[in-house]
Amino acid sequence: MIKRLIPTAVAFLSLLLLLVYANYYETSDILPPGAQKPEPILGCSASEITSITWKRADDESIKLVIASESSKLVLPGELASDKSEADGLIRHFAELRYEMVVAENATDTAGYGIDSDSPTVIIEAGNRSWELYLGSKIEIGGSVYLAKKDDPRVFMVPGYIRGGFAKTLDDLRDRRWFAEDFGQINHISIVAPESAVELRLGESFSEWFIDQPASYSADGVAVAEFVERLRNLRISRFVDDNPAETDDYGFAAPGLAITLGNSEGRVFALETGEISGSESYARRPGTAPIHASLNSDLNELKRNANDLREKYLAMPRHDRISELTITDASASITIERKQEQWLIGDRVVADADIKSFLSALGQSRIFSFGKLEKLEEHGLHVKEKCRLIDIKDPEQPLTLWLGVKQGMNLSVMNRKELMLISAEVDDALKLFMHRISQGQQASVE
Repeated sequence: MIKRLIPTAVAFLSLLLLLVYANYYETSDILPPGAQKPEPILGCSASEITSITWKRADDESIKLVIASESSKLVLPGELASDKSEADGLIRHFAELRYEMVVAENATDTAGYGIDSDSPTVIIEAGNRSWELYLGSKIEIGGSVYLAKKDDPRVFMVPGYIRGGFAKTLDDLRDRRWFAEDFGQINHISIVAPESAVELRLGESFSEWFIDQPASYSADGVAVAEFVERLRNLRISRFVDDNPAETDDYGFAAPGLAITLGNSEGRVFALETGEISGSESYARRPGTAPIHASLNSDLNELKRNANDLREKYLAMPRHDRISELTITDASASITIERKQEQWLIGDRVVADADIKSFLSALGQSRIFSFGKLEKLEEHGLHVKEKCRLIDIKDPEQPLTLWLGVKQGMNLSVMNRKELMLISAEVDDALKLFMHRISQGQQASVE
């Protein structure tokens, strides 16, 4: 037993000493026996890289010039580049480390898939540069061979770097339709084959109004969301930077035309042409390039007046209301304002009850607007049998007929349109009539 234990202990101590030596004298990391210390392929940080050039035997070279604010492509032509792509590439190349040196002095690299036709990338960092050649894939582990100009070694590096060597011009281009800052947008036009809407920013710079097809208050959140969607709209496919004929893409009869104007008088516009599968051709009017965007993204921009309208009832001001009539299944009451009091006949109604009811009406969200059609389905075909809310105001009167509940919604109509509104209106009406009824009983007693 002792004879077997001594050799085992000696072997263990030897292994331990090797690990300690490797840890403190050869590498900053603890490495398993036989492994090499990984070193960076480049000798620079991501922030030092100033350009990346892709050289290919059967293709035009591509050069990406890196800048902190706006990187750009300068070969084969000057184009804006995708910032996230540029940031990712410089990080990947700067952080690339070899897993192993597979040849210290390779005189022939063909066996590693590295020759004059190999994908080549040139990285520049100020006055320094590195020319990298990508070799073949190593089947075990998915790594790849890589060599550097003026370095006799062949390296084994992680396989993810193959994506960095395979970038195309389309991969690197900026896919935003609008890279510039919109500034303070104060006018919006959205024209589609089935609808058109015009919006303007109010003088307070906090309220939006719809001027066409009718005059409404606009939902500021919905307008801001629309502007943000347009700002973030991306090109799904680069089609033609210099088309000979634009009619071939369906722009003779645009499908969607959007125009934004800002406080500085600048205009930002986009129009779509023919649908092509899951995409539609699009362009910025006044510029040559025609590209494509996904229909799913473009459909989010097809907003009509009802989509952008304020989704709450336009309530009269409390201090201007002269009379309020409420009719439900049990009764019809008229409440008049006289000498700063609310009266039913000669009985006083608490101002707090009036305010609470009007507030509940004004806070009930409208889910949809529609034409005064198929009213029987909504229980609104006979007005005389409907519950009624009639508010008299010399400037902004409001009359509502209440129909049937549809789930969590309530069918309601005014003199112009049908709405589905939160069923909280129904609850508010019942509570208000209950309070009036209680007040009547108290006055009798």
